[in-house]
Amino acid sequence: MGHPVRTDDGRLLVAEDWGNPSGTPVVLLHGTPGTRLGTLLPGLAAQHPGFRFLSYDRPGYGESRRAPGRRVADAARDAAAVADAFGVERFAVVGRSGGGPHALACAALLPGRVRAAAVLVGLAPPDAAGLDWYAGMTPFNVREYGLARAHLGRAGPRWARTGPGRPGRRHPAGSGAPPGRPACRSLPP
Repeated sequence: MGHPVRTDDGRLLVAEDWGNPSGTPVVLLHGTPGTRLGTLLPGLAAQHPGFRFLSYDRPGYGESRRAPGRRVADAARDAAAVADAFGVERFAVVGRSGGGPHALACAALLPGRVRAAAVLVGLAPPDAAGLDWYAGMTPFNVREYGLARAHLGRAGPRWARTGPGRPGRRHPAGSGAPPGRPACRSLPP
């Protein structure tokens, strides 16, 4: 399992391709921590038979090599390399959790290739009443988040205690968007 993809600078990314080979291509960007295998959700292709799914391990995760000095914006180049490896010209991107900023980078930096973008984010605090925060996470994520919480202490980092936006600042209605700016916008097809 796993398809090796060489980037233009010689790095190795490992990718997956599943679903309908002639369907609308969608690049799924995994959360942080995570790997491409976390996007292989049971029944996803069967529930969405008109789509072709591509995913890859971001640099430093899973089987993909690290990229010293890597920035979130570099996800656009990597997603394009994966799409090229599978013969895909235009595609949509979906970023889950920590993959969200990477999906937005792809949409912003590849306007001629990215047809649409979606970001899926959960904002519930880990200690919310009645919430099993770890339910549905991969064992890897449970371990990594457990280690992070143990390291940071139960209260977590300051930004986790003060809501969306800059530390210590709350935005109206908790939208995460600065005042006067929409929380999201549609991208052109």
